[in-house]
Amino acid sequence: MTETVLRAAAMLMGVYAIIIFALFGAALIRGLRWKEQARVTVVQLPLIRASLVEYLAGKEDLEPLRRFLKVSHNDVLAAILSFQNAVSGSARDRLCGLAIELELLYEWRRDLRSRDVPRRRAAFAVISFVYAYDPCRRAVGDLLTDSLEDRDWEVRVCSAQALARFGSPAEIVTIFRMAVKENLLTRILLAEPLRSHALELAVAAVPDELRSGDVARILATLQIVVAWERALPLAGLDEWILHRDREIRIQALRAAPLVTASNANDLAVMQSLADPDPEVAMTAAAVVGRQRISAAIPALVQCLSSGNAALARTAAAALAALPPQGWQTLEELAGSGDATTSSLAADVLRRVRPVESK
Repeated sequence: MTETVLRAAAMLMGVYAIIIFALFGAALIRGLRWKEQARVTVVQLPLIRASLVEYLAGKEDLEPLRRFLKVSHNDVLAAILSFQNAVSGSARDRLCGLAIELELLYEWRRDLRSRDVPRRRAAFAVISFVYAYDPCRRAVGDLLTDSLEDRDWEVRVCSAQALARFGSPAEIVTIFRMAVKENLLTRILLAEPLRSHALELAVAAVPDELRSGDVARILATLQIVVAWERALPLAGLDEWILHRDREIRIQALRAAPLVTASNANDLAVMQSLADPDPEVAMTAAAVVGRQRISAAIPALVQCLSSGNAALARTAAAALAALPPQGWQTLEELAGSGDATTSSLAADVLRRVRPVESK
């Protein structure tokens, strides 16, 4: 009985040893292949880029690129993508046209069904890039629109970025609504490609989201508006400057210098200087200085004596941005009996007066 058990244990250990050696051998082979591929990339990638530069400069011969595809297919893809932020206009169209000329687009579409996640993501990345070229857009069809519901977050964002740049007006509104509903990272990634459509979206989509009644959507919309840093024809911002939610008040104040000026907005900003939340009051003080709201000077003086050092510094900087009344107020405060306030006012005046003399 004991001999049988020992024999079985020895056989089992032998099987384990074979499996371990097989895995080690597979890892070794894969490592050698990767090393060889890396060596090929070091040699081939500069040559591929040089061929692409010649093609973009007007050379019509595609034979060198076809040869590179047979030797180092992935390096050709990497080289094409490396030019995406370096070319525009006709050069970009010519580069994207290679996807059709070299029959790469059809291959990338097949890769979209791959179970290999990196390969699938790479295919979406390059298709999103060539989507800038009208013939490629027609060949891709609704593929990117359908991918907005993909299970892979990176695929969804990649597709959304392409549609935000080159999609139809309806698709751009769809991407904006997607950005509003997604997480903060997605909004950051989509805000920049949507920026060029800010004026249209300020009419077609932003007001609806602000009127949705959903605090999360309102906040997300204001975050996008602030990220755009574009002058927008938005009315009624005072409602959000005085909103019950602290984060919405802060974002609405940050958006105030970007929207059409109005007395209602200025009054709401001045009211915010007395907000019990110091960050809200600080944001309002910064807006007063940027918007040159002279009527807010008495409220800024109150902020200086609030007991909050950061708020006092922001209020003093706002007064410095409001000459001559603001400077006169700082001079009066510099001679006041409160040591902290007078010191802060005098320090701010020392910084702004040299600028005046220049």
